[in-house]
Amino acid sequence: MKHKTILIQGAMDIEVKYFIHQLENMQKHIIAGYEFYTGYIHSLKIIISKTLVGVVNATTATTIGIMTFHPDIVINQGIAGAHKATLHIGDIVIGEKCCNINAFSMPTKQEGCSSNPFEWEPNKRGKEIQVGNTILVNIFQDFFKSNYEKVIYTGILGSGDVFNREFDRITWLQKQFNHLCEDMESIGTYSVCKQFQIPCIGIRIISNNELINEQLDKEQSITLQKLFIEFLQNKTV
Repeated sequence: MKHKTILIQGAMDIEVKYFIHQLENMQKHIIAGYEFYTGYIHSLKIIISKTLVGVVNATTATTIGIMTFHPDIVINQGIAGAHKATLHIGDIVIGEKCCNINAFSMPTKQEGCSSNPFEWEPNKRGKEIQVGNTILVNIFQDFFKSNYEKVIYTGILGSGDVFNREFDRITWLQKQFNHLCEDMESIGTYSVCKQFQIPCIGIRIISNNELINEQLDKEQSITLQKLFIEFLQNKTV
């Protein structure tokens, strides 16, 4: 990563505050209501972006971040809910791919015919899979497997604006998209970076699993940020 500018994103305060405290020569920038913090971590030029929650916010913040700061690499990170029973709180998912799990078409029904979401089908946007940068995927696989004691998965990040908490809905979604976890931002980042042809990767730490009743633990985001700081100290791209 020597001589490269790295944009690191998190949606909520808890997903970026540890990063911000590590920045040397930190400067805060507010652009169209979005917060960016520039500085250095282990002599690397870093931009921390608080994207705010949701796909639209992530898309907007990514576009602003790229056009303003011209990063060489974009990393979207934070917490995610597991969509497979085998994932546990603290496990990490590296987003080899990313998809929009809230993009559907539904059959026509007349008044009084009710609604059945299990009859919906992924539309064109739902079927379009975004791909993370292969080099970044491999680098983070090697790093996390050597420096973290819990399970590391590589696969598809599911992303959309619904906080799914229904067992049957989660398992139905997982069958449709074959994703490992759910967040509300990464698809926006992947889509924008594709258009700008900037290498990106999404990495998520599991904060909850509704399928096995593991309740939300937002503090896992601090664990992930600490790992990134260690990565920035020891790795190069």
